Amino acid sequence: MANLNMGGFTTADAGEGSVSLPKAAIGAVAGAFAVGLLYGIIGRFVGEYSYVAFLIGAASGVGAMKLGGGRSMVAGGIAAASTLAAVLFAKVIVGAPEGWSWLEYHTQMFDIIFCYVAAPVAAFFAAGTDQARELLKKLPV
Repeated sequence: MANLNMGGFTTADAGEGSVSLPKAAIGAVAGAFAVGLLYGIIGRFVGEYSYVAFLIGAASGVGAMKLGGGRSMVAGGIAAASTLAAVLFAKVIVGAPEGWSWLEYHTQMFDIIFCYVAAPVAAFFAAGTDQARELLKKLPV
């Protein structure tokens, strides 16, 4: 069970020890918006591939986990929310083809599944749970 200390802005996780929430938030936002910007620019000028949007969530979750010093449910929630905001930011950059409204183009089934559900879940999975520990240990960062 996580123990939240609002005075010091840290949270204790049974498997990770103390996690710095401000640092986790900075890592989540930085990772999400850096990859979101890249996704938006590539989507605008090359082509948008909705299934790649989970990388925004992965970058946000790993950023929160690495900079915050561990995993916690709160850091996972921050990473998921940052991911959703970054996906919407990227979708604004991508725009919509002529003849489509923005809302109509960006709410197709693949976008809903991969951009608005899978990406925040990936962020929460990486920053908020212990389940990805073995996978994340293999990363070079």
